[in-house]
Amino acid sequence: MRNCFASLCLVLAIGLPNAFADGSSGLRGTARGPGDIDAKVGLPKEIQDKIGIDQKLGGQVPLQLEFVDESGKTVKLADFFTGGKPVIFVPAYYRCRLICNRVLDGMFDGLKRIDAKFRPSDHFEVVVLSMDPTENAEHAGNKKESMLSTLGRRRSVGGWHFLTGSEANIKQVMDSVGYRYIYDEKRSEYLHATGIMILTPEGIVSRYLMGIRYMPTDLELSLVESSKNNIGTLADQIKLLCYAYDPRSGQYNLIVIRMVQAGALATIFSIVFFWFWSPLVGLFRGSEKVRVVIKSAEVSATDVQPNSVGSSHERQA
Repeated sequence: MRNCFASLCLVLAIGLPNAFADGSSGLRGTARGPGDIDAKVGLPKEIQDKIGIDQKLGGQVPLQLEFVDESGKTVKLADFFTGGKPVIFVPAYYRCRLICNRVLDGMFDGLKRIDAKFRPSDHFEVVVLSMDPTENAEHAGNKKESMLSTLGRRRSVGGWHFLTGSEANIKQVMDSVGYRYIYDEKRSEYLHATGIMILTPEGIVSRYLMGIRYMPTDLELSLVESSKNNIGTLADQIKLLCYAYDPRSGQYNLIVIRMVQAGALATIFSIVFFWFWSPLVGLFRGSEKVRVVIKSAEVSATDVQPNSVGSSHERQA
């Protein structure tokens, strides 16, 4: 029995790390998610090659760079990476007529659906950076006001940051997350892919969520993972065991084998618990019985002793 148990532990010890690894560490290449593909539909080939998202998982975002926030204050990216919280990074520009609004709307809608559990400022920060160096704090402030008003959050603006900056600084940040875009002179607009990035508290690129719609599960799991367990509950950690992040689609997929292995792991823990706990319980109960017997003997001895003394006096009399 013990040999079988040891063999099962060995199999799971070898299999679980491989099953739980998402294989995305260090992946570099053009994303194949909807955010990369949909944005290129109808564009000439020479333009398609210039826009996209090259995933740089594990890459470092330059936190020392300075930008201007929606209030006109000069800030560093590092100012938003505090308290061990992950950061949702959103490339956009504020005068965009269509795609950027859909990205922001999709993100806001997704965050509303997890608002009871995770909230900006409390659990994470949101940083929106304009790719247009001609935009300023007024554009950023107007966009922030309009977006937060749709959430009914005019009084609760903590955790939301809308930035503008110089072309050089913008490009450094966009390059660090693999975000490629161009300005189309004919259309007088920027052409770009769609997606958001989840960064660790240290500014490391952790996850890409592609497209313009972000499912609550994807947002929750990516935030928990990127936070390095600084946020979330034990239930979230268990949930992570049953999902795998697909860097190509930028989504979390339920993996049946992980559910089976997680269940097997829980079973093993239960067996180990009862295996070692049962003898302890028996020992504890045994010691309790011994104490009861000793206590009973002491009580009996106490009851008997006076009678014995009395009988001795009676005999002497």
